[in-house]
Amino acid sequence: MKNTLLLIVSVLFLAGASLNDAREANEAYNNGNYAEAEQLYKKAIEADPENAKLYFNLGNALASQGKHEEALRVFEQYKTMTDDPRQQALADYNIGNIYTETQQWEKALNSFKDALRYREADDDAKHNFELAKLKKEQQDQQQQNQQNNQDQNQDQQDQQDQQQQNQQNQDNQNQNQQQNQNQSQQDSRGDQQQNQQQQQRPNQISQGQAEKILQALEQKEKELLKEFKKKKTESSNSENEKDW
Repeated sequence: MKNTLLLIVSVLFLAGASLNDAREANEAYNNGNYAEAEQLYKKAIEADPENAKLYFNLGNALASQGKHEEALRVFEQYKTMTDDPRQQALADYNIGNIYTETQQWEKALNSFKDALRYREADDDAKHNFELAKLKKEQQDQQQQNQQNNQDQNQDQQDQQDQQQQNQQNQDNQNQNQQQNQNQSQQDSRGDQQQNQQQQQRPNQISQGQAEKILQALEQKEKELLKEFKKKKTESSNSENEKDW
């Protein structure tokens, strides 16, 4: 892309020291001494602040040093100082070149479009406009591709997150089922043990029943003892009768 910054070297209608400063500034600029040219243009502007051409040349010196923001301000100021649309179009062309260098393609397109509005035959402006348009389309396509890739990556990430969540839910469900099964088995074993203990445990009787049984046994024992003594006495009497 052509990025040649236009330079108006004519400094007519200047007088005295400002004329010399302007000429020296133009010479420094043509020799590539842009910083020196900047200072000389600013000195000339101090002597003749209403001379629009000095602002235009200062903008060129600033842009050539890469001082883009300051150069843009100076070119915009220059546009307000002239009523000639063709001169304003020159500033728009240079502004478009600055935006081109900083790859601000949409702003470059608009600036070249403004320049071509009053300089339709400017081949450089046409060339730069078409190339800026192509770069803008490429930039838009690249941004769209990046956005599509980001969306695709986000979709994949969402799917992975969902799969992980589903797997976690399944693991939790399996764990709960296993815990419930283990608990059921423990409960079943506990019931079986309790039943076995109940079956093995002898019948229990109350204290009252126990006392009655004991009394009955004692009474039975007394009766048996009494019966035994009675039989013994009878046997003894029988033996005594036989001796007589």
